[in-house]
Amino acid sequence: MEKGDKASPSAPKSRSERRREDTRRRLMKATYEMIARRGLEGLIIQDITEAADVGYGSFYNHFSSKEAIVDAVIDAALARSHAHYERIHAESADRVEAFAMELRSCLEESRSDPVWGWFAIRTMLSGPHIRLAIAERLKRSIEGGIKAGVFAVEDAEMARHTVGGLLLLGTLKIVNNETDAAYPEKLVHTALRALGVPAAKIHNALARPLPELGSAPFLEAA
Repeated sequence: MEKGDKASPSAPKSRSERRREDTRRRLMKATYEMIARRGLEGLIIQDITEAADVGYGSFYNHFSSKEAIVDAVIDAALARSHAHYERIHAESADRVEAFAMELRSCLEESRSDPVWGWFAIRTMLSGPHIRLAIAERLKRSIEGGIKAGVFAVEDAEMARHTVGGLLLLGTLKIVNNETDAAYPEKLVHTALRALGVPAAKIHNALARPLPELGSAPFLEAA
């Protein structure tokens, strides 16, 4: 390409390509909703295709196995969460504020979309993928805060377990409608206190409004 030339716009997708993508999305959405209802155990391909209103044989045009579609759904969920966290960190360079917004947005999303909340709970309890991803994110945030001097804890691993446990239990209470509107901020306040953050700093962090992430429900049609 010569200097100054603009890249050619990509050709519009054909009708068959759009239909194929929509079929794949419907299969993934059906899998996601089944995991949210009953966990990873007992998933049956025929149940997935019936829920997606897709022919049984068509499943294998998109996924080689039940495990393959579960991995695809979890990978898509992790990519969505990563995009949200990147947006949050773009809003604030303050480590305490950003971490507080991460936790609050996670809890608020489970409140606004209980299917997402149940999916997070089921996958954390039933398999290692999301649990390990969340553990690694908490580890990076907490260790980064310790190095920056904004978190004051002696044992980073136990701090991660404490915050992770609060997040899991809080999500469970939220999707079971056992909390009030102030609960997410109360939980995040407790988590930050456990990390040794001063009360005044916590107050300021919680006063920061959450960014508008603007994403559609997971795996909904565009």
